[in-house]
Amino acid sequence: MFWLKKFFLIIIVFLSLVNCISCVSNNSYSSVDSYGWMETEKDLTNNWLLSESNRSMKILEKLDLFSSIEKRFSELTDYGTEPIIHNIRLKGDNTFYLKRTNKHPYNRLFVKDRFGKERLLVDPSVGYIYNFYPSNDGKYIAYAISENGSEVSTINVINVKTKAHLVDSLSGITASNIVWASDNLSFFYHRNNFANSNNRKLGTEELYLHRLGSHIEKDSAIFGVANIDDYQANTDQNINLSLSASWAVASVESSISGDAIDLYLTDSNSLYLENKHWKKIIDRKQNVEDFFVRDNWLYLAKYNNFSGYTISRLNLNHIHSPEEKIIEWKKGELDLFTVSKDAIYLAYYDYGKYKFVAIPFSDLHNIKMIPISDGNEVTAIFSSLDNKEILFTQQNWNMPPKILQYDPDSQLIEDSKIINTDTSLFADYESEQKWVKSNDGELIPLTLIHRKGVKLDGSNPTWLFAYGAYGQSEYPYYYDTTRLIWLEKGGIIAIAHVRGGGELGPKWHYDGKGKNKINSVNDFIKCAKYLIDHHYTNSSKLVISGVSAGGIVIGSALARHPELFAAAAITSGMLNMSRLDQIPIGNANYAEFGSPFNKQEFKNLQTIDAYLNLREGINYPPVMLSVGLQDARVYPWQSAKFAARLGEINSSQNENVFIIANQEDGHFINNFVNMVVFFMWKTNITD
Repeated sequence: MFWLKKFFLIIIVFLSLVNCISCVSNNSYSSVDSYGWMETEKDLTNNWLLSESNRSMKILEKLDLFSSIEKRFSELTDYGTEPIIHNIRLKGDNTFYLKRTNKHPYNRLFVKDRFGKERLLVDPSVGYIYNFYPSNDGKYIAYAISENGSEVSTINVINVKTKAHLVDSLSGITASNIVWASDNLSFFYHRNNFANSNNRKLGTEELYLHRLGSHIEKDSAIFGVANIDDYQANTDQNINLSLSASWAVASVESSISGDAIDLYLTDSNSLYLENKHWKKIIDRKQNVEDFFVRDNWLYLAKYNNFSGYTISRLNLNHIHSPEEKIIEWKKGELDLFTVSKDAIYLAYYDYGKYKFVAIPFSDLHNIKMIPISDGNEVTAIFSSLDNKEILFTQQNWNMPPKILQYDPDSQLIEDSKIINTDTSLFADYESEQKWVKSNDGELIPLTLIHRKGVKLDGSNPTWLFAYGAYGQSEYPYYYDTTRLIWLEKGGIIAIAHVRGGGELGPKWHYDGKGKNKINSVNDFIKCAKYLIDHHYTNSSKLVISGVSAGGIVIGSALARHPELFAAAAITSGMLNMSRLDQIPIGNANYAEFGSPFNKQEFKNLQTIDAYLNLREGINYPPVMLSVGLQDARVYPWQSAKFAARLGEINSSQNENVFIIANQEDGHFINNFVNMVVFFMWKTNITD
């Protein structure tokens, strides 16, 4: 191993000298980037990552607690026999859903009829089902499947009755977003013309029409460059389509930042004509975030000046008439916005109070509150334009999801019995929310999960997590039994709801993006200090983690206040933000973080660039960096550069920088077991 490390060190030094000029950004770093070669020398970088990963795994596997953690992880993963069911679709008397079980830990597509009889429809041999879309009559299902975690998928179609695949197979699909036409023999879908190339993120995102039995080359673009005069071929435009009998409305988003959308209108019949005409009816300056069409009405969800939302509707026969306001609230996130046969359903926060309501189309001002248990949240709504009844999932941080059925006529809520819910596993644990004052006086929500009656003596191992980007809120959507591995050892799990997320509405997102991104970092640091100052833990017991854009927060907090933390773990992290233009999702992120080609925004990116802010002579705590070498969003060199620089600074310390690299994984690498072992080791937790 020593000679291998020495070999790679020689290569690093040599390439650093050779590339000392070319490795500098067009915007120029303040000094030469010693590890810039990692951006262009992919094979060498990947080999180095794999070598370091091998070294890291050998160290972790020798630890006494490694085997016991693996065993407990397996036990908790296998806890109970109930499957994981998600993506429920209701069509007539049939219920379609994806299911994973212990025996089959991957998505399989099932249908259950009104008599409760379940049939397996699709059991993929390779890859996983990304999403599926039943036709309006329930006769066919189009589903998107990708291989080995790739973000490029293929759309296949099956006959529900016979389970036979049709000849249709559409490859090179990004986000499928399928909408079936009224004839049930054709559908609209989303694709990128560069999907199968290394430059697919620079391609054009458009909507196409596919007729069953035809070849993909015969599909026609119904919304895109050829149809829209001012169409901008930006990356990840998140195009969506909603149809009624008379109208079609398509949306375009300019980035992946969670910003407002443009809406275009045409009549439904024109979708099948060669010369389609779309008219822009809503500009993104109007702050619309979501929509759907019903009959001659366009229903809109837009964020307002109070950092809340307004739900309204617009008559498509009179688009210049004023919108009709339906409901409005201040300072709170719109969590769920969907529609059934007879009503609109909303789940949202209003000044921190969670609300779940139904708004019947027959009387839009008769807003019906749907009761949910205290402390619980609605994490999914499953509805259909064919049914009055809906299904919804209710859960909290310590309670597994329960799928309930709601009848709007009787207002009766019953257990759907789709899954059985065992609440005993977390019976000894509780969650609480604290409010932490940040640098500018803003109060930051901090969720804590721990054993009941926890002692505040400063000795509890505490795992603090944050994301804080794209307006995404950290709510208890994922019930994870494996977190007990940490809790059972007396640990505390903490979630810092920093600005940049959406927990307190659109302004919460705005105050943590672009020029304000440093607020996300400051909020996190204040939450860390709160945990120490209020004796939940101490710096030798406080570990931190983040994934993807959460790497900005964790990496920057580590660079600024290494003395606060015992260890850190970053997965698929965005750690070299001043090089944002050099990763696949870079230009789609300019609205969220800033552009390297704008002088002031480039300075802002340098401020939140964890790699650039590492300093000589600082004793940084141990760090674990996890990467999938097939990551098509954030290239692995971002983590590689950070790891190499950190190892250079702390060269005198052994076992300080750990890398876990997987040759087959992409952006969503799962490294939970190694992370738990690493954190327990560095906080002196033993068996």
